[in-house]
Amino acid sequence: MALAWFIAPYGRRDLRPGDIGRYCKMDDFTALIRADGGNWKETEVLGDCALVKVRASAATLATINAAPGMLRIPNHVSLTDTLGDLTAAQRTAILNRLLAMGYTQAEIDAALPANWAVVTLGQVLRFAATRRLRPRYDAGTDAIVLDGPTQPVTPVESVDSAVQ
Repeated sequence: MALAWFIAPYGRRDLRPGDIGRYCKMDDFTALIRADGGNWKETEVLGDCALVKVRASAATLATINAAPGMLRIPNHVSLTDTLGDLTAAQRTAILNRLLAMGYTQAEIDAALPANWAVVTLGQVLRFAATRRLRPRYDAGTDAIVLDGPTQPVTPVESVDSAVQ
């Protein structure tokens, strides 16, 4: 079994007429992960995304990574791992995803060292888990909107310890 961290999008799920919900798109792979004897845990963060730790076969992790919207943080599982061995393109992909999620460059700069080669996986994940917004369904536009008040986030350490 292998372990991996992902940034995964949320999707819309029509539960029954008039009842619209959201779900972490990692759930699309639950059957495959369980077939491996694995599991996963998430914490919702800003930008209609979740930080997800997965235990599954290497093949399943590759399948998940190939799915639209999924971003695997390569080569790192331990929160104390530094990102120094990632390529500049891999570090930039993580930075760009954080920016796309709605974090500002100023927030990132204030929270993390400028040299991402010395930044740990835990620092990046804890930064991303600083907030999320309460979602709501807007019937007029038939869309889930994330413009509510800031909500608490499950700590990264809880996600980390739940999937070993």
